[in-house]
Amino acid sequence: MDSLDNYLKYTRGLPTEYFKYHGEGLPSTYAMIWCMMATGVSRIFNKENMKEFLFRLPIALNSMALIETWLIKDRLMNYKFKEKEYVLKLKDVIMHFGLEAYDHYKNHSDRDSYLQCISTDITAAMVVGYFGDFSVIKPEEKVDFGEMFSGKKHAPELTPKLIANAEFFANDLMKFIPEKTFSNCNQSIREKERELEIRIERIKNLPVFDIKKIPIDIILKCLKIMYKDEYIKHLLNHPDEFEKKGKPLIYLAWLIANDFMILDGLSTHEKEGITLNYLDYELESGGFNLGETVVMYNLEEVGQLLIRLMI
Repeated sequence: MDSLDNYLKYTRGLPTEYFKYHGEGLPSTYAMIWCMMATGVSRIFNKENMKEFLFRLPIALNSMALIETWLIKDRLMNYKFKEKEYVLKLKDVIMHFGLEAYDHYKNHSDRDSYLQCISTDITAAMVVGYFGDFSVIKPEEKVDFGEMFSGKKHAPELTPKLIANAEFFANDLMKFIPEKTFSNCNQSIREKERELEIRIERIKNLPVFDIKKIPIDIILKCLKIMYKDEYIKHLLNHPDEFEKKGKPLIYLAWLIANDFMILDGLSTHEKEGITLNYLDYELESGGFNLGETVVMYNLEEVGQLLIRLMI
């Protein structure tokens, strides 16, 4: 994890003061970071952010029966920090208003996108928590690293009832949050919001990938680098399969070729404003590793056919 300074610089009160005097965050700070990552909420800067976070929380933590715990016990859930068990309460959420769990250009992902990638966000939270010695849902000890952090085991089936319950949960908790929480905030939030406006404007001007603009002969050359001839015939005869196994890899190669990805030897990930559906790149063994995918399908070589194409 980065220095906790980066997470707390937009908060005020106890979380900030505790860190100053103790050199580490409150246990509840780490629980909040875990929950925000698991719900695709990068920061809580206003009332809408707070309500969306509370809506997503019982979905991400459905396996922990969060709504029932709140209604019966007037608390949210248990979590661990440095192997000690604690309880997260609504007051902990309120005092962490302004927390930034990670620096995305949006305060939270779009709801539809989140609901399609619940397991991915849970997995990310489990990984970060594991290396930071804190957890809400603790990874199971497995030999297979990908299986150990599988968010699929904890992601719920989306049903109208689940969505309705999540809406109820968010509305109910919002009743107990004082209005001054949102008005009496750290003024550095406003500076950050101005920075985000500039970043969002830049992202609006990024090119949009359109595979229909790639000549068919180039697509065929790409496929020949990635796959064996017999499978290429299968892809070309089954458009639905090409959408799953061809197009996402060509898109990733295009991103690499046109400098929209970061490959630094440590990790492979998209630059800000680029959208990737990680479910398109799930490994047969489970989980995601874009670096491994790039090597497996020779995508840097594929990218040489796509440089400056469509830009």
